Amino acid sequence: MSSRDGEAKRGRPQRPPRGRLGNLLLTAMQRLGLNYKDIVAESERLVRLNKNADMRVGKSTLGNIISGSIRQPGTAKLDSLRIILNLSRDEMDAAIGLQPARRLVEQLKMSRARTREVPIDEVTRHRTIKMPIARDDAQLDDTQFLQAAVKWANIDVEYLASFYPPHLTYVVIGEDDANASPVAPPGSRVLVNKLFNEVRPAENVSFYERELFYVLTPYGFTCVYAELAPGNKILLIPHPASGNLREEFKRDEVQVIGQVVGVLYRAKSS
Repeated sequence: MSSRDGEAKRGRPQRPPRGRLGNLLLTAMQRLGLNYKDIVAESERLVRLNKNADMRVGKSTLGNIISGSIRQPGTAKLDSLRIILNLSRDEMDAAIGLQPARRLVEQLKMSRARTREVPIDEVTRHRTIKMPIARDDAQLDDTQFLQAAVKWANIDVEYLASFYPPHLTYVVIGEDDANASPVAPPGSRVLVNKLFNEVRPAENVSFYERELFYVLTPYGFTCVYAELAPGNKILLIPHPASGNLREEFKRDEVQVIGQVVGVLYRAKSS
């Protein structure tokens, strides 16, 4: 039996990554010290957390994505890889060459049935606001009518992103999340302040006055009322009109992300 120098190892041949996406994923895996098994395990955790089986990334699927055999992975799998590998959406979009408009449509379709945070770039993209700008010849030391001192300009909201408070975030309440209904029914868009994440006693306060929280539970995200309970536990309390039942968790099983400070209701079709 003879052997040859440089003989390839037995098993499935390893193909080099083709394309920017494969290189991006491999570089991120090496930076974080993750292997294929780690990615698969983390994707299973995201599946359970978000109740979305499309976020599962199998070992062979990952290999095909890296090698370039799968050139256009599903949006859910891309989101799963982005979260696991701490990549930005811009990095993923640039690597895959996916058109922003198509990606937004796919994300909204994927996320329709679950409560989720809306990235600020989705909120600001292609939106403009009218802002006053002081005229060059304005005498700001003198009292005068505003119209004489300023000119108005349409500004892209994207250019103002650096001024957006990082503790504020937008959340879409999923189609199956009725815990806050009718105060914030499914389909509502809510504004969440992440600085207000302390659950305080709510004695003799109606459900229209007490704090509504954006919460991460073992079953996923939801907007719900909350109370602390003895034994280092927390009660998640749906609105009585929702028809849902309250649930009790250990305090470390639930993360109170922030308080809902504004609600934008879905427009009714006429």
